[in-house]
Amino acid sequence: MGPKRIKIVKEKEVNYEEEVAALKTALEDKNEVIETMENDRKKQEETIDNLKLMKEVEGDNDKREINNLKRKLSESKNIVDQKEVEGDKDKREINNLEKKLRESKNIVDQLKEKIECPVCFEIPQTGPVPVCPNGHFVCNECKGDACPTCRVGMGDGKSLLAVTVIENIDHRCKFVDCGEIFPHDRIEEHAEVCGHRTVSCPHSRCNVKVGLSKLLGHLNDVLVDCSFGSDRIENVSLVDKVSAVQTLNFSASEMSRKGKFVSYKLHTFAYEDISFCIKVGKRDWLYHFYCVMFAAEEVCSEYKIEMTVHERNATSDDSVVTFKFCGKPCSIDIDEKEIYGLKIDKTGMEQILNKSRNGAFSVSFSIRKIPTLLITM
Repeated sequence: MGPKRIKIVKEKEVNYEEEVAALKTALEDKNEVIETMENDRKKQEETIDNLKLMKEVEGDNDKREINNLKRKLSESKNIVDQKEVEGDKDKREINNLEKKLRESKNIVDQLKEKIECPVCFEIPQTGPVPVCPNGHFVCNECKGDACPTCRVGMGDGKSLLAVTVIENIDHRCKFVDCGEIFPHDRIEEHAEVCGHRTVSCPHSRCNVKVGLSKLLGHLNDVLVDCSFGSDRIENVSLVDKVSAVQTLNFSASEMSRKGKFVSYKLHTFAYEDISFCIKVGKRDWLYHFYCVMFAAEEVCSEYKIEMTVHERNATSDDSVVTFKFCGKPCSIDIDEKEIYGLKIDKTGMEQILNKSRNGAFSVSFSIRKIPTLLITM
């Protein structure tokens, strides 16, 4: 083999070696790719296995949740069924009670009908209840010599049975505009403070009796002429709850100064949620100055009025002669003979009247509500 051929063979060997090396490198790269793909495959398989496991766990959780929901639904259904049974039982009980109530009401209505006065058609609220020999009832106010039902002599018979019925039934308030119903043991207590109870007009020369709720309407009626009308009084201070001082002017004519009895028109006021009037008059040579509140005694005790009689052209502080009263207002419920306030004899009052030519004088007053703490002390 010649040198040239040997050279060629060596060059081929070199080329072969390079190709082999390149192939080895390529093979190594492919192996790396294969290895990477194999690793990726394993990871994917692991991921799939994990997902399968998670799904299995989630499936178990879902099954448990579903079972819990089914259990709760069953329990709720049982409760609903139980409540329906109880509801049906309650309905039957209510129906039974309503039936008994109707039966009881029928009995009470029949008893009321039997003891209703045949004259005034009212049911007596207190005993004793007069009864005739034939068993017919009549109230004490309507009782006469003869029974209004059978016309026999009434006699002195009293019905214990009627009193028992009266004490065990509800009664409607006797005042026309009220209509509220109370048990027997509370009806009198209500009547004492009922907003529609009958009261007398506070004017001394008026004999009208009217429901308390209609008293202001009566006083403000210009045809009645008992009052000058109503004015509202505001507080000077919301903290102290004391009204502004009000001053009323009066005159005493020569005839009234010589007379034993004088009645002035009332001055009516509204303070907070209560109404009252200032009443001025003269009786048996005594001048009277009263504050009459249109409320019960208990309510009146929550207020205090300060009233001063003084000269017309001077304030209560500057007047040479003054007479003062400080106390609670009178209740509209008390009798005229029991009314209290400021009383001035003729000699004392003349000292004020002589200060003016026409016998003029003034009455100043303020009113306040006593704090609850002070009332209870």
